[in-house]
Amino acid sequence: MTDSIQDQMTTAGTLLAGGWAELPATGDVLVIGGEATLPRTIRAKRPEARVVWIATDVREVSLQNDADIDCRQDPFSPLSDDERFGVVLLPASPDRALIRRWLLLSQSALSPHGVLLLAGANGEGIRSLIADAAALFGPAVREDYRQKHRIARFIQNDATTAHPAWAAAPGIAPGTWQTVTIPVHGESLSLATLPGVFAGDRLDAGTSLLLDHLDEVVTPGSRVLDVGCGAGAIGFSALALGAGHVDMTDVNLLAVASVRETIREQGAADASAFASDVYDAVGNERYDLIVSNPPFHQGKTIDYDMPERLIGEAAAHLRPGGSLLIVANAFLAYERLMNGRFHDVQTIASTRQYRVFRASRPR
Repeated sequence: MTDSIQDQMTTAGTLLAGGWAELPATGDVLVIGGEATLPRTIRAKRPEARVVWIATDVREVSLQNDADIDCRQDPFSPLSDDERFGVVLLPASPDRALIRRWLLLSQSALSPHGVLLLAGANGEGIRSLIADAAALFGPAVREDYRQKHRIARFIQNDATTAHPAWAAAPGIAPGTWQTVTIPVHGESLSLATLPGVFAGDRLDAGTSLLLDHLDEVVTPGSRVLDVGCGAGAIGFSALALGAGHVDMTDVNLLAVASVRETIREQGAADASAFASDVYDAVGNERYDLIVSNPPFHQGKTIDYDMPERLIGEAAAHLRPGGSLLIVANAFLAYERLMNGRFHDVQTIASTRQYRVFRASRPR
């Protein structure tokens, strides 16, 4: 492992990569989620093994340059029914429902006596996730504590045990979706979603405020881009309000899969969804309206990188007369950023916690 790869890996990924020395010498390897550095490291240490990586973030996919790693970019149905693995590596996230889904997938994908390694931070609920794994695999055969993280090792056993009740929950059971219902001017709109999608089980307060005013900016037949779409609440609402075509993008492949499922369920020929880091996959397309509830956290740290790109590059993707619509926490400096890029910035709605800004006439 090179120093550069090691430096880019999270603590959970480093623990999982280090645990490889204790794993069986043969058998295919499945890596679920995490950074591209983990499957690359495993591939470098065991070049004879087939390494399959279920990616969940298009930004990590862009870093994957090893043609010998089988990168799966559909996290809803990433494996065929007959695929089996000797090892599954699962870096945990704080989203317990999503990790439960991955644990069930791991159980179905492991060969008899195959090994599951699960690692995560103490402060992000790893103890509860280890208990969830034990409900499927039996007690961990080994558990270590390192660097405020835990790593647990489980063995696929032959015993038939009853699944816990959570294993049948929609969105957790493989092959199932959650459903979230949102109000759109007196009517209800049902969206397919999955654990791991922002506000996938509810309509968050910021998006709700933006939706209350979306009819003021969506014109009939207009072309709309929803950046960081999540389950698609904003994009599908724009479509319901008369937009002619809506593109929805997100870095989260779980979100993209969810929106595509809603498009399929609704037969929405005037909507599309694709993975994109802000405008990377948009190309030369231009829109009458770009709309977003942009993420501003990287872990527990405020991160302006995505909003700065969203605002700074918007002009290149707006049609003449087009505008950018953003909802943001009141303490964030988005209005200042927008004033630096647009001649006309208006606050069209506000609460104690949120502001909705509309910017037009790029500088």
